[in-house]
Amino acid sequence: MKQHTIFVANVSDAAAYYGAVFGLVVESEEGHLDGQVRLSSKRSENLNAQLVLVEHEKAPEASLSNKSAQTIEWYSSQFWEDYHNFSAFGVVFETLPKDQNNQNHVIFFDAYGVQWALK
Repeated sequence: MKQHTIFVANVSDAAAYYGAVFGLVVESEEGHLDGQVRLSSKRSENLNAQLVLVEHEKAPEASLSNKSAQTIEWYSSQFWEDYHNFSAFGVVFETLPKDQNNQNHVIFFDAYGVQWALK
């Protein structure tokens, strides 16, 4: 399982955001250590990764490194429903969805500047 680190100004707010938008949950109560929290997907078939939120006082500047990080992939069995739900939460899509190998695909950035691929 891949792990992605995301720098945020407030770990609680970021965990709530990722919970609301992606349905990610805190892995365990022990996850709140040293300004960090680990999130994983309830629907493991959608996200084969773990997000580690790191509280950092310079998060706005650190978010630039979020953009250079590897793209996180979100696999959806209900592409258009997820696409519209993510749109409602204000994610910014780079382009319109493309059909690749008979599968829809689109790149977007979440509220913390992290690049995702919805497939």
